[in-house]
Amino acid sequence: MASVRDRVSPSGVTTYQVLYRHGSKQPSRTFVDRDSADEFAQLVNILGPDRALKALAVGEQDERLTVAQLWAKFFEWKGPRLTPRTRTDYARDYANYIETWFGHRAAELVDEADVQEWVEHMAKTLAPKTVGDKHMLLHSMYDFGRARSRRLVSHNPCKETEMPERGKRKPPKGTTTVEFRAIRSAAHHRNPDAEDLILYLGETGWRFSEATALDVRDVEDDGTDVWVNMTRVIRIDGSGRAYMAEGEAKSEAGFRRIRMFSDTAAMLRRRIVGKGPGDLVFLNCRGRQWNQNTFLRETWPKIVADAGVVTAARKPTPHWLRHMHVAVCLAAGAQPHEVQRRIGHEHFSTTMDVYGGMIGDISDAAIEQAAALMSGARSAQRIAPVVRGEVVEGTSLRALT
Repeated sequence: MASVRDRVSPSGVTTYQVLYRHGSKQPSRTFVDRDSADEFAQLVNILGPDRALKALAVGEQDERLTVAQLWAKFFEWKGPRLTPRTRTDYARDYANYIETWFGHRAAELVDEADVQEWVEHMAKTLAPKTVGDKHMLLHSMYDFGRARSRRLVSHNPCKETEMPERGKRKPPKGTTTVEFRAIRSAAHHRNPDAEDLILYLGETGWRFSEATALDVRDVEDDGTDVWVNMTRVIRIDGSGRAYMAEGEAKSEAGFRRIRMFSDTAAMLRRRIVGKGPGDLVFLNCRGRQWNQNTFLRETWPKIVADAGVVTAARKPTPHWLRHMHVAVCLAAGAQPHEVQRRIGHEHFSTTMDVYGGMIGDISDAAIEQAAALMSGARSAQRIAPVVRGEVVEGTSLRALT
């Protein structure tokens, strides 16, 4: 007799497993709804497992590659190319969202309708972006399998999926230059080491994980200008521990070489005195590596509170400094493609993705003008257009200052 058992994944997704006898074995089949599971169990009880399986077009003797086997091959190939944290995320998402739905199926028999049903079921409880992430993992598995060098499957059933519509994205907020100077002043009195880090974040547009991974060998001083190379970041592994990831960035465009504004150049020259090539540039007041969670929980809130820049409507975060940097560079006259290279954004051009960080930085005139804006020395003469996704269209210099 076949029986139906409910299964709830760690993510809360419920599937229905039919257990039945087939010779000396007790295999099972998983369904996404109770009615289908009950119907298959009834077929097994009336017709026997062989005829019931044949009716589903997924025979017990089908020797075609299963989705589970496709995943194993994909993960074996992809795993070494991923960070520990991403490997953990991939394995979790496969187990919770893909294996329970498709794992037993022959990969060649999964079609577009199956994938569409899966996506619509997830969309009932998950955010559109989260659904997109799970779909992309399955999409990547099939793209891997259908490569000419492998020929594990003949098609990718994920290519025609209608994804749930995402809500309108809110434009990111950034600090004004006046707020930035107030934050710097507050940090100077409370925590000078934090002031140096904040200055660097604001005048480079770097991410926290990039700035705190900077070491002395990536700082170039030719006596006139100071240049910095982004070659490593701090990542979090599956156990929640931070580690230094050499040669990693959010994208290829993340690897870049940029010229420093004058205030940051002076600060870097001061901080690297007496340090060796492999020493970190930014350390906290105890001489230890900055921890992002501790900075966000303890250091930053006290500084912005002292600066008087927190209101009910505006609660600045360190990432606001990145948005401010983009706005300031554009207001200073830098071209959008220059700013994209400077802050390490992904670019549509393959050439720019791979080599953009080596091609060059924003113009010297833009560097000087942006540095003046940051320090409050003078106002910009030109208002530039806005990089999509970073600053709200129509941002003016008056709004920044």
